[in-house]
Amino acid sequence: MDTLNTKISKFTENPTFRIFLTMLILWVLGSFSIVLFESGDLAEAGNAIWWTIVTITTVGYGDYSPSTVPGRILAVIIMFSGIGLISVLTGSISSIFTTKKIMEGRGLENLKLKDHIVICGWNSNVEKVLSNIAKLSSENGEVKIAMINDMGEDQMNSIIARFNSDTLKIHFVRGDHALETILNKACIDHAQSAVIISDDTVENDDDKTILTVLTIKNKLPNLKVVAHVSQQDKLPYLKRAKADEVIVNDTYESFMAATHVLEPGVPQAVNQLLDLHSAHRFKSMKIPDSYIGKTFSEITTYFKENDNSLCIGLFIENDNVGFGDFLSSESDALDAFIERKLKEAGHSLSEESKVDVFLNPDNNHIIQRGQGAIVIP
Repeated sequence: MDTLNTKISKFTENPTFRIFLTMLILWVLGSFSIVLFESGDLAEAGNAIWWTIVTITTVGYGDYSPSTVPGRILAVIIMFSGIGLISVLTGSISSIFTTKKIMEGRGLENLKLKDHIVICGWNSNVEKVLSNIAKLSSENGEVKIAMINDMGEDQMNSIIARFNSDTLKIHFVRGDHALETILNKACIDHAQSAVIISDDTVENDDDKTILTVLTIKNKLPNLKVVAHVSQQDKLPYLKRAKADEVIVNDTYESFMAATHVLEPGVPQAVNQLLDLHSAHRFKSMKIPDSYIGKTFSEITTYFKENDNSLCIGLFIENDNVGFGDFLSSESDALDAFIERKLKEAGHSLSEESKVDVFLNPDNNHIIQRGQGAIVIP
């Protein structure tokens, strides 16, 4: 009841509502008064109502006009009142749109999005992520992104202007992404997925990433969450926080450095496979229903003959694995905190959702329903 009273009070205090209410009162009183002062056409209620509206809005069609002195005085009062009210109303509406635009530019407005990607945090790699998403959106259709960080207004607007396109729409929310109130501003409840990125220039920012994963998973256990961290030793904590996928900053770089020296040709091939602009990058493909129950050898032949693509493996989403496997026997304070928060949210520690990948399975492997193919065109 208090919430309803608060909403009613907030609505009645709105300047635009008060202007409309004043115009309504002026319309009713003007219509009633002109009927009293005039005779003939303006003495009829319908004509009086029409004349008052026309006079308030200063349109002045001239089809009816008062002939008595009191009627003309009333007309002057209504005209000047109408001019003032229309001016104030126009300014009020313009102010609403201007304020909304300013709030959006500063990242202070509540977004209204659905099926979007929420990107929390910022580091030097985010622009590459946006560039890759822009490439994918041009191939697969429109992608909406809500970014949450503390970036300056000018810098963020520059990013938005650079990457926004017909198929990629970027929105901005300023604040601490570990707070549920800030996540709600980014419409996290209706998001398709969330990506949390640690700032490698800020000490202990990986801990904030863990906290954000916990906050999101407590609120939305089924939302896909991908976490990016700088330190390898944070990986177990993120698994315990139920992050769906974890990317460690130095894993790829260390692999590439080693293979450049010891296995020349491998890093060059990896770069092509991971480059979204390459004609031979990794792709995931849907397996036709007619091939469910058939062998991996048969689906390999299908992709080779139909798309001239090489099928190198299979994947399946929402396969469950034991969550207890990730827990150490001696939990530290962070382990205990994560476990307590998950239990408070009513989540089981027995299972964790993930994507399972089967690279180069046996030729006789039977294709299961729900599996997709990983191919190289």
